[in-house]
Amino acid sequence: MKKLFSILFCLNVLMAQSSFVGEQFERGSINYSDRTIQATGIGFIPENVINAGQARRAALRIAKQDALRQLIEIVNGVVVTSETTMSNAMFDDVIKSRVQGAIRGARQVGEVTYLSDTSIEVTYEVPMSGISDVMMPPNGFLAPPAVGAPSTGTPAVSTPTGGPTTSAITGLIIDVRGLGLRPAMSPRILDQNGGVVYGPGNYTREYSIQNGVAGYAKGLERASADDRVKGNPLVIKGVSASGANKADVVIANADIMKIESANSAHGILRDCRVLFVLD
Repeated sequence: MKKLFSILFCLNVLMAQSSFVGEQFERGSINYSDRTIQATGIGFIPENVINAGQARRAALRIAKQDALRQLIEIVNGVVVTSETTMSNAMFDDVIKSRVQGAIRGARQVGEVTYLSDTSIEVTYEVPMSGISDVMMPPNGFLAPPAVGAPSTGTPAVSTPTGGPTTSAITGLIIDVRGLGLRPAMSPRILDQNGGVVYGPGNYTREYSIQNGVAGYAKGLERASADDRVKGNPLVIKGVSASGANKADVVIANADIMKIESANSAHGILRDCRVLFVLD
């Protein structure tokens, strides 16, 4: 029985690793799949503690401070747009202060790990939405719907037993495998002339902060099952990655009408139901 549990645990770890999209560091990660940033801090027991309870509290406090310092460093590596990274933006004192404020609100995830040398490790996580709220400009987005307007949620797609799905398009999948695309908080879709097919003008600021401008997945099968687009997504092939950070996707001009038609009928861009398939 123990052997079976060990095998299942290893399989779960491998599946989690295969679905991860982002960057792994020695003591943290940037996860564009679930839009979180994590860092692990280490705390040592000070020499001047009086008892075990005080020692534990002191070590936890030190570990948290260390984790928050690590988070600030890791956040520097986040790609915001195809032309901007957090490391560029953090030179602005106002942005730096606001980002640090968002990081101070990080929450602990998982249990405290007690190491053999009496030190401890603890992991803290900050949602990417908190960073997006700082970095997204105040205007240039689609206007929010009027009060009382119908919801723009993902439409239900009925699947009768043994029958095909309806023709309602539930999202947009762009296959960018082999193009060297880098995940980012605010990617765009461009046509072959450099025009913007998908950008801030297609969605509200609030929606993009909470849900993310686009999703990322490894492999077409995993992408098709993603909640962001699953059902009956429109699938097209990207032509190239664009921009200094290779975060924008260029599509063939012949595919523009397909996307515009799906968006007009089903609001896929308005609802940020866009997902990129990576290698």
